[in-house]
Amino acid sequence: MKRVSFTARDGHPLAAYRFDSAGGPPKGHVIIAAAMAVPQSFYAPFARHLATRGYTAWTFDYRGIGESLTGSLRHVKANLSDWLSKDYDALLHEVSEISPRRPVFVVGHSFGGQVAPLLPSRERLAGLVNIAVGSGSTRHIRPRVRRSAPLMWHVLAPVLCPVFGYFPGARLGVIGNIPSGAMFQWRRWCLTPDYLLTGEPGAREAYASADYPVLALTFADDELLLEDGSRLIHGAYRKRAVDYRVLEPAHHGLARIGHFGFFKPQSEAALWPLVTDWLDRAAGHP
Repeated sequence: MKRVSFTARDGHPLAAYRFDSAGGPPKGHVIIAAAMAVPQSFYAPFARHLATRGYTAWTFDYRGIGESLTGSLRHVKANLSDWLSKDYDALLHEVSEISPRRPVFVVGHSFGGQVAPLLPSRERLAGLVNIAVGSGSTRHIRPRVRRSAPLMWHVLAPVLCPVFGYFPGARLGVIGNIPSGAMFQWRRWCLTPDYLLTGEPGAREAYASADYPVLALTFADDELLLEDGSRLIHGAYRKRAVDYRVLEPAHHGLARIGHFGFFKPQSEAALWPLVTDWLDRAAGHP
């Protein structure tokens, strides 16, 4: 594991880690794109596993998150489009230039998978693995979460963001700290019926024209998102059929998976091979 820095499309410095493949040249590169407000350190165990399977893995933090935050978050002027087109895309472009003949894949967790079709450099993608990716629209979230959504979107976000200069989710035990611009763009997506497909101009068209293989793992016990919303998002792909799988924890010898459990070490033996085996086939290493 090596800490590296890279530069976003607008020159903003960002932090990343590179996990070099074991045993010779890599089969390919895998960028792990994080969920909303989740620091890259959360994905380190899975990145190490990818390295043992012959891939060079990369983690990174969007601006204002984790090690890409310098100074106070109140001074970070960033929205989801910045994270997508300036940060995420810059790493995809940079990694694809390192060894042009090696395939570059993305493993997207929640937000990281939702926005992959909107990447300006998406033609460099050899494939996408979506983990717990679905719609965050209020009609597609679990009843418990849905009951608190009006408080979040109509009270907490509009009131606290101007006061603090960012959304102080860590203090509230909700999501995490998020730049105001990102929070309000996410709010717009969540308050539209089809999430980013209707909340972000051009998103549905981007999904329809995306042309790369997709593996989607959805978890029956996801505590945040309903399966209907996941099927909606993945149904927006038109060029290729998505390898869509709904996993029951008990069928894999696990008590729980949920929205975050796939990336925890407890899932290494039961779930991680589902992804690495798929990557091997997509990379031409059956």
